[in-house]
Amino acid sequence: MPIREELLITRDLPPGQELLLGLLLTREHAAWLSEVRLFRPAGITDTQFNVLRILKGGPAEGSLILELRRRILARRADVPRIVDRMVRDGLVTRGADPDDRRGCRVRLTAAGAALEARLAPVHAALCQEVGDLLRPEERETLAGLLQRLRDGLREKLSAPGLPAGFPAASAGCPPSPGSAGPAGRD
Repeated sequence: MPIREELLITRDLPPGQELLLGLLLTREHAAWLSEVRLFRPAGITDTQFNVLRILKGGPAEGSLILELRRRILARRADVPRIVDRMVRDGLVTRGADPDDRRGCRVRLTAAGAALEARLAPVHAALCQEVGDLLRPEERETLAGLLQRLRDGLREKLSAPGLPAGFPAASAGCPPSPGSAGPAGRD
């Protein structure tokens, strides 16, 4: 369905506006499908799932909060707070980095690894289902066009007068409850 029809817009839209609306609405449809099929049944958020996947594919010693922040899809996510919730739910552990006490290492627990393993085939099937909506050459073309858009948007974000890149928060590890020291950002 054309974007103007779906959003009940009666006037012509400039090409950039129609493109941006199309991207945002497509993202909403994909997010909702993932929410209904994958995240809600598992009792986790999309960002928590993203953290599980990053940790599963990461080094055995775990990943630093800073590394998670760089790799997570939701660039404005409050990674330390998300990790705290996942610690509370028994999905990950969080501890000081032996190489840099200012950093935190996050590791999957057995429960976190089991949840990721249970969700992996559901995620793969969902990705296949979405991928099957387009022919192989369309998928390749769309992936290339989206890459060009991301590159162009990243360039716009780094233009003079704008904040550099995505928002970044402290990479520190707040002390565990009851320990001495200043509280970190979460």
